[in-house]
Amino acid sequence: MNKIEDISEGGTHVLLGAEITGGFMEGARMEFSQGLNCIIGGRGTGKTTILEFVRYVLGLMPDPKRGGKSRAQAVVQNNLANGRIRLHFQTLHGMRYTADRPWNDACQVLDEKGDVTAVSLDRDRIFRADVYSQNEIEQIATDTSFQLTLIDQFEEENVRQINGDISRLYRDIAHSAGELQQFEQQIRDLAETVSEAPAIEEKLKGLQQQTAGPNADAINVAHANKALRDQESQVMTGVRTEISSFASRFQKGMETMIQKLENRFGPDLLAGPNREVFSSANEQIRIILDEFRRSIPWMEEQCRNAGLALEDLERDLTLRHGRQEQLYREVMEKSQEEQGRTAERNRLQKRSLEVADAKRKLEALNLNYREKAAHHRGMTTRLSNLRDDRYRLRKGVADRLNAALNPTIRVTVTQAGDRRDFANLLNEGLKGSGLKYASIVDKVVQNLSPEELSIIIQRRDSDRLAEMAGLDVSRAAKVIDLLAEGGLSGKLEVVDLGDLPRIELLDGRDYKDASALSTGQRCTTILPILLLESDRPLLIDQPEDNLDNAFIFETIVQSVKKAKAKRQLIFVTHNPNIPVLGEAERVFVLSSDGRHGTITHAGSVDEVKEQIEILLEGGREAFLSRKERYGH
Repeated sequence: MNKIEDISEGGTHVLLGAEITGGFMEGARMEFSQGLNCIIGGRGTGKTTILEFVRYVLGLMPDPKRGGKSRAQAVVQNNLANGRIRLHFQTLHGMRYTADRPWNDACQVLDEKGDVTAVSLDRDRIFRADVYSQNEIEQIATDTSFQLTLIDQFEEENVRQINGDISRLYRDIAHSAGELQQFEQQIRDLAETVSEAPAIEEKLKGLQQQTAGPNADAINVAHANKALRDQESQVMTGVRTEISSFASRFQKGMETMIQKLENRFGPDLLAGPNREVFSSANEQIRIILDEFRRSIPWMEEQCRNAGLALEDLERDLTLRHGRQEQLYREVMEKSQEEQGRTAERNRLQKRSLEVADAKRKLEALNLNYREKAAHHRGMTTRLSNLRDDRYRLRKGVADRLNAALNPTIRVTVTQAGDRRDFANLLNEGLKGSGLKYASIVDKVVQNLSPEELSIIIQRRDSDRLAEMAGLDVSRAAKVIDLLAEGGLSGKLEVVDLGDLPRIELLDGRDYKDASALSTGQRCTTILPILLLESDRPLLIDQPEDNLDNAFIFETIVQSVKKAKAKRQLIFVTHNPNIPVLGEAERVFVLSSDGRHGTITHAGSVDEVKEQIEILLEGGREAFLSRKERYGH
């Protein structure tokens, strides 16, 4: 985790060295200092290539969604060719490893003895570094998503854990919302059926009242039992059919699994150099497949036995129904008047049983729905709390940055201030509706949270939406219908209102947003933040670009001298002020014959001062000429 203060406690990550085999930098070997390292040389000598090699091995290539990966990939691919890079490093816990990676293949991590480990740099995150090109520094100044990433680096582990929890909650909430939506539809369908109950009961009551005489009670009971017999037959047949269907599904499922697992490991694997592993795996699969094969006939037998028993019971039920039907007809034949009402009473009685069954199902469904809805609300509350926790971490970072950079640079974070995803979701939901929805979306996004809009959609509260979006009630109702049809109620619960960062530079008497500054001012704003104390190495490609020498001396050099005491710095630079005035512990001098890059010199500033003078000062004569002109 990055900290701005007392970062040295517990150690720091350190790049120890690099070896390059093959490609443009064939044979290059570098041993880095724990302080300031500078890589200098003419254009085309491979300075940037070395930084991109480090980034590539550590798995820190730019996010392709942000458009930077293709350039970095091209640098590595073109200059590494069929070669490989070995990067030696020490973690903040003092463990030493070597990361070995050729082009377009996975990174292999070796321990201090050179033995292969099961460590993955991406998965296990044992070593981290900050690597920036000049373009990326400017992107931080102009893109709030880059700014948020920068802020999160100061609380990386905590924010990463929260983000992981949030991502899992997003999936769970989305799944839960889909389930609740299905429940709601089932509840609506059942409620519609149950709503028929009063009318059916009223009609049945009227028909029962029309039945008079000494046989009235027997006739009413006979009609009720007539409808019940239909239901009994349907239930018995349905249970038997379901058991038979399950037996078939079980058999097919087991056979499919057997086909997928059987002979999964071919002879090449079972006879290869890792045959012991695959033989053991094959044995485990054989054991489970044997269990699958034994379970198929057992399950078939259980289902067959149950089916036969149910068939016997069904035949018994059919005989019982036959005798009961005969008695029913005898009762009906004794009443001429009742015979005219028989068909209608049977239909109503049957429907009454169906409605009663629907009512029982509705009650059970409502109980289940309330439990799931309560769990769903718990998840959304947990999501809100996690977002609050994440914001507090970011706010804490901003406060510490401001304390360290005050008053030149100001950093603020507005909770849930980034509403672009919210607006995009609404635009997608209203697309093709024929409405002029741009202004509607703007007002909704400004005045409502996604959770509030979700509740409005669920409750069909057109009055509330009309008030908040400046619509008439009929248009608000149409908007709600469109959003409901698109299933947006559930999606709104997981739309991320991102925290919105703002980085500003004091320009004269006013603070100006970094995105509105000149290129040089943008670098002036971001570089001091990058140079703050951290437990990770900082690698920057030409940090002096677009900066004047006065600022480099007064601000950057002073920040470098302070930072290098507590974190490793590796800079590609053309500016002599950085290695000389920054008192670099290690300077690497690169040259090239056009086909290969070479490290010609490596040492302290004093040891390579002649090369610094030639490459960065224009040579001794230029240096003396400036001294003569300026008098010092």
